Amino acid sequence: MKASSNQQGDLLSLGGLDAEITRAKTLLAELTSGKSTKAMRELNLQLAGELIEARNQLDSVELELKRAETDLHTVEQRIDKDNLRLNSTSNSKDAQGIQSELATLTKRKSELEDMELAILEKKDEVSAAFAEVQARKTLNENELREAESKIEAEVLKQRSGLDLMVQQRAQRAALLPVELLELYEKKASRGIAIGRLTGRECGACRISLGATAFAEIQALASDDIATCPDCQAILVR
Repeated sequence: MKASSNQQGDLLSLGGLDAEITRAKTLLAELTSGKSTKAMRELNLQLAGELIEARNQLDSVELELKRAETDLHTVEQRIDKDNLRLNSTSNSKDAQGIQSELATLTKRKSELEDMELAILEKKDEVSAAFAEVQARKTLNENELREAESKIEAEVLKQRSGLDLMVQQRAQRAALLPVELLELYEKKASRGIAIGRLTGRECGACRISLGATAFAEIQALASDDIATCPDCQAILVR
């Protein structure tokens, strides 16, 4: 098959453009695969679970504290009531019974106050743990949003560039003879279709031609299509 030097040059440019299109498509596939943010998304799910657990623990402690406060308030009311009864009674036997009950209630009040203090300390610890997980989750979510925003911007940029290259390819392909383009497309379906012959090295497969093959190519007319004996790519001299 014949092709002028200009046509071979156009075909080489088409090959370079196809390589750029392939790289752009590969990059787009990588960007849209979600691989770069997978770890952050998995961590976000993990932290969501930890946050629910921490919230449940905090709710449990707050409920426990509320019960202790209610019990303490009930005991304090009974103490106040018994003190009023003690102050108003003149019966020594009744007074003795009230005093005995007051002693029991006072002991119970002390126990409840100690319990309340312990629960408050536990609440502080659980609240701190909840706040720590919440802060980690918020930080991770912010980092994830920022990463996804950058990826989205890069995807738009790459798609715009890809669209432009596809248009340029169509324009360049339209300038080539149909048979030459079909030959190129057939070779491109199997691998790199074209490369420049630099010295004795094929620009497509990077293998140096043997002396005999190189001499045969050198003997061809400038408008004859030469191919690499190893990869069968078109060689532009």
